[in-house]
Amino acid sequence: MSVTKVAGDGASAVYHGAVNILSGKHKVVLVVSWRKESETVASIIENAGLDPIYLRPLGFDFLITAAMQANRYMHRYGIKEEQFAEVVVKNKGNAFGNPYAQEPIELSVSDVLNSEMLSHPIKALDCKPVSDGACALILATEDVAKDWSSKPICIIGMGNCYDSHYPGDRDLSDCDSLQKAAQKAYELAGITDPFKEIDVAEVSEEYSYQELLWMEGLGLCGRGEAGEVMQDGITRIGGELPVNPSGGLLSGNPLGVAGMARVAEAYLQLSGQSGERQIGNAETALAHGCYGSNGQSHCVILMRR
Repeated sequence: MSVTKVAGDGASAVYHGAVNILSGKHKVVLVVSWRKESETVASIIENAGLDPIYLRPLGFDFLITAAMQANRYMHRYGIKEEQFAEVVVKNKGNAFGNPYAQEPIELSVSDVLNSEMLSHPIKALDCKPVSDGACALILATEDVAKDWSSKPICIIGMGNCYDSHYPGDRDLSDCDSLQKAAQKAYELAGITDPFKEIDVAEVSEEYSYQELLWMEGLGLCGRGEAGEVMQDGITRIGGELPVNPSGGLLSGNPLGVAGMARVAEAYLQLSGQSGERQIGNAETALAHGCYGSNGQSHCVILMRR
């Protein structure tokens, strides 16, 4: 038995485990992620992840750089704070159907807009809560999976990409690394129209604006269109393409665990085990994870039953 540690998001660990199987090195891989956010101060850790010469002395953390990204996104495409707030209302409402969710809350757009301002335009309810948790998955070759499980789910495509370390080196409203990761995954899966061919998506949104921006980077809608798509009800449970029926990160997942939790949620959907949040007849699912300042690194995993 061998053990490998993957630094980053849980989706990247799933990617690494799948590659180990595809290489022929292993037939079965146990992938585990865990984190206790309650035992540290996030801003201190995040500040250490930024450039030591120019950004750390300014006191930057991922919240501040996320606010910069949200402002750039709003300025470029005319996205509104009310649309960010509607993501929160949707996801925390979805969480009532998820027994693993930390914060199912019935909210209004006004509740979100009137919550404490942290770094404009990000408010307290636009952020995921501090979370402790873990997730574990078993990956196996097709023959082993069919022998062990009556409902094996196949990984049909994967992609990951790492962007520039310096936020100033990229247009923060473009999320190029996500687009490249998604394109790799779609090519492997033979998907040419993600909106029509994907039945449910679990997207890592540490902040509310990210669900909209990441949807665009994933090609689930056009650039600048995610806010309207969400407001039209398309991403709700019962819509054409439900996004985060689990409640997403906004309802409680630790960073680092989040991407693997998205994969686990996709598995539950495809195997018909999602209970009240079940999307009917879901055959193809997308799971997404990211880490680093402003979505510096992204991983996309596509699954099919």
